[in-house]
Amino acid sequence: MNLYEYEGKKLFSIYNIPISQGWLWPNLPSVDQPLMAKAQVLTGGRGKLGGILPVQSLENLEPVVQKLMDLKIKGEKTNTVYLEEIVSFQRELYLSLTLDRNEKSPILLVSKMGGVDIESVPNEQILQIPIHLLIGVQNYMIRHVADFLELSQEIVADLLEKLWRLFIREEAELVEINPLFVDQSGSITAGDAKVVLSKEDNKSLRSFYLPREENTFEAKCKQLGAVGVELDGEIAIITSGAGLGMATLDWICHHNHSVRALVDLGGYIIHDIQKAKRLLHEVVLLNPKGILINFYFQVASCEVLGQAIAEELGHSAIPVSVRLKGKQEEQALRLLTSYQNINTASDLEQAFANSIG
Repeated sequence: MNLYEYEGKKLFSIYNIPISQGWLWPNLPSVDQPLMAKAQVLTGGRGKLGGILPVQSLENLEPVVQKLMDLKIKGEKTNTVYLEEIVSFQRELYLSLTLDRNEKSPILLVSKMGGVDIESVPNEQILQIPIHLLIGVQNYMIRHVADFLELSQEIVADLLEKLWRLFIREEAELVEINPLFVDQSGSITAGDAKVVLSKEDNKSLRSFYLPREENTFEAKCKQLGAVGVELDGEIAIITSGAGLGMATLDWICHHNHSVRALVDLGGYIIHDIQKAKRLLHEVVLLNPKGILINFYFQVASCEVLGQAIAEELGHSAIPVSVRLKGKQEEQALRLLTSYQNINTASDLEQAFANSIG
């Protein structure tokens, strides 16, 4: 379950993680200072697409809010607008707790390069620290992070303790602060809050939960029997399982490219050509720079999905790369070879190269 920034910051406030004061429109008290107005959407990259605007005075508050409410970001309509006090800062950092699927344990990621997409940051600029689920954050980790980010150990210890508590108690899959503002005195403030929870129903959220827009990419995938996550990168990944999907995503990120969407086809949609075509159409609407389809079927027919790919993507301007293994793979490959924009590959390295043109 992806949270809106407003919901994420409400969770932050419960765990005493520093945030600036903010309000949901129109529940705004009288203020006489500039604010930042932020469109509440679940997709990423809103800042580059006009989803965050300054409000210099009360006179232009309503026009700014209306502009954001009329905005669609990557096809997602603005749910509401969050208004927040502007933070003075000297530096922007990055910090997140997430799950390492390969190691099956949490991992802490930190960088001095905050305020940008973490996938665009060089690996040498990112500190990665695995954390044992039963042991938690250790003192040597605090010292390492403090030295790396040039922050006091006291501030880092306090922040990591609170983030870890939130991560474990709320059963989170991701808790990300980007940017983490640092002011002249060395104090920190969470500039944004991206939180993904493993469960749909969370008791901590019930008092401030925002209704979900059923028109998001994630919702449409769910309606079709698949699992999809929209990101703000370049390449859309479609796979036949969550494990294969994460392995493909790791491969792309390792080669310094970013992911536009990650889709797990699920067990039912692979037998239904019409649903498969509708799902592929939703991926095309995200306008990725390339589509990488990587699947292995032991029971289902490769030919069904091959036909859906040919019919829905065969005349697209987007480069499509297909790596498939399994039942009736030869028939599926024959269907795809006549389309100029579709390339097939026997290994992931070649499939990845084909997907980026």
